[in-house]
Parts: sequence; C-alpha cells; structure tokens
Amino acid sequence: MLVVAMLLPVLSLPAFALAASDSVMQQSLVSFFNNGVVVRGASAELIRVERWPVTSGAIRWSLPLSLRGHPKRFSLVAEQGGKRWYVPVRVHWWAMAVVMVKDIPARSLLTQSMLKRTRTDIAGHSGHLVRQNNDAVGMRLTRRMYKGDLLLSNHMKRPPLIQRGELVTMIVEFGGLHVRTQGKAMRSAQQGQRLLVKNLRSQQVVQTIVESAGAVRVLFQGAEG
Repeated sequence: MLVVAMLLPVLSLPAFALAASDSVMQQSLVSFFNNGVVVRGASAELIRVERWPVTSGAIRWSLPLSLRGHPKRFSLVAEQGGKRWYVPVRVHWWAMAVVMVKDIPARSLLTQSMLKRTRTDIAGHSGHLVRQNNDAVGMRLTRRMYKGDLLLSNHMKRPPLIQRGELVTMIVEFGGLHVRTQGKAMRSAQQGQRLLVKNLRSQQVVQTIVESAGAVRVLFQGAEG
C-alpha cells in the first residue's frame, strides 16, 4: 500500500510532464522549421519547446488553424499515426520592417534620418508593419518612440493637409465660370475630406473639398463645383 501511495502523485502528472524527446523527434521539428515557417511575410525561428509529447520517433508538425498574428508563444500541432498533440513552443518571428534609429517624441513628423529598414523580431506585436521607409516619411507619430522600436501603422497618422485657420485658395467652377478667391479653413482636414471654409470676400461659410495643400474646391448641392 505504501508503494501505491508513493506512485499516485507521479501517475496524476500530465503526460507532457513525463515526456522526454528523442533525437528523431527533435530532428523532425528542426526540419519543419528549416523548411520555412512563414506567416504574412515573417519567418518563425524556434527558441524552445516547452513540453514534448509522450512518444518517440518522427512527428508530422503543422501550424494551428487558430494562429493569429505573430505570437511569441503558441501550440504547434504534432501528429503521429492516429494520435495528435498540441505542443507549446516559443519562437522569434523575423521580418523586414522599419524601426526607429533614435528616440523621437510624440507628434514629430517622421523623416528618413529617423528610420531604418532592417530584419527584426516582430513576435508579440499587434498591428500592421511598416515595410518601407517611404511609407512613414511625412507621417506624424501618435506616441513617443525609442531607438530600436518597431514602427507600426497605428503608431502614426497622416498630418492634415490644411490646418484650422489657414488661408486657402477657393476654386469655384460652375458651368463656364472659373473663379479663385481666398478663404479661411474652419478646421483641419486631409486631402479628399470635406471642409467648411469662410469666403473672406463675402464672409459666407461654404462646403468645400480639399484638393491639395492650400487649395480647396467649392461644392454645389453635394457635388464638386
């Protein structure tokens, strides 16, 4: 009875805790990663296996269908014969992306000198990667960034093309009429956005659409003038 009592705690342990991988099993996993595990442009590199399945020999490995993003830790699907295990692993996800080359305060306009495209580990990050420097140049940071930080699309926004209170050229076209006059923007707006502008000559506030820096087109009855 004493022997049985001593064995019970061991028998109650999860099967994974008792597992020890053999060289063939390990090699099958190494081959899986060496063949390329790529998700949305990022390549996985194995750091470690947290628990091995209770078996020996080669295993067929695959990514779980539930995988979302590039997590630092997830469970691989391991299959052998009719058996299946979910094996927790930790990985790097390597991708070419833009990182900061120095500390930059929030609300700064990004320039080429602040950015570097390099191979970096994106594991654990959520959001869309910035793949090229030119995709970020001229954008405004929404948060403080530090040297080496990975730049994501939600870290920046496009600055307004026209600022509130800015003097703009109002373009009026109606039939064969083409007039340009000066107005004052009532708020900030980006290209293609509708914008209320005060005509400085008539003092009327009219609906316009932003065409370019410092230029808006007057709208008539919901259409461009």
